[in-house]
Amino acid sequence: MDIFGEQWRDHPERIAANWDAIVREEDTVLLAGDHSWALRFEQAQIDLDYIAQRPGRKILIRGNHDYWWRREATNRIQAHLHESIRLLHGHGMVIEDVGVAGTRGWRVELEEDPDAGDERVLRRELGYLERGLQEIPPEVRKKIAVLHYPPFNADLEPNAFADLLESHGVDLVVYGHVHTGFYLEGDVNGVEYRLVSADHVDFRPVLIA
Repeated sequence: MDIFGEQWRDHPERIAANWDAIVREEDTVLLAGDHSWALRFEQAQIDLDYIAQRPGRKILIRGNHDYWWRREATNRIQAHLHESIRLLHGHGMVIEDVGVAGTRGWRVELEEDPDAGDERVLRRELGYLERGLQEIPPEVRKKIAVLHYPPFNADLEPNAFADLLESHGVDLVVYGHVHTGFYLEGDVNGVEYRLVSADHVDFRPVLIA
């Protein structure tokens, strides 16, 4: 990632040092996508081993660069991962009375993406998020959604994902993907937005719950 600027220099070492100093084995860490540049799972193993070596339970969702993680192969890949890593794709789970659901999300207005404007992908990702949120029991003390793409468009206008978060009473959404330019954080129509891209948080895990 250091090809994207000086701020990324030695980022694997910085992330590891901060993570190992802050996170305990009993903690849960949510990772909002883009875990490896690899094209195949076998090539991504070195990056997944790096994540496995960090303390805590790790919950991963797909990012737009995670080509090694084909959605239809999620269960097969999961079977080959370290026990501390859980792939979360279109499902919900409860951890210490906190409900968590996640999926990659989508932004149809990104013209540089060859699939931009694909309504089928948009509907599919919305369906994954809705299914995951429906799997969270109503009695949890907090609902967290994890997305890679932010739930707003390039004009910072909340989109269909934001509507879905609101309708299901989500308390907090964490998202990545955004590294430069404008973004939304704080309360947006009753949902707390947190941008957790590594460079945005100075390569340090942030406490969200």
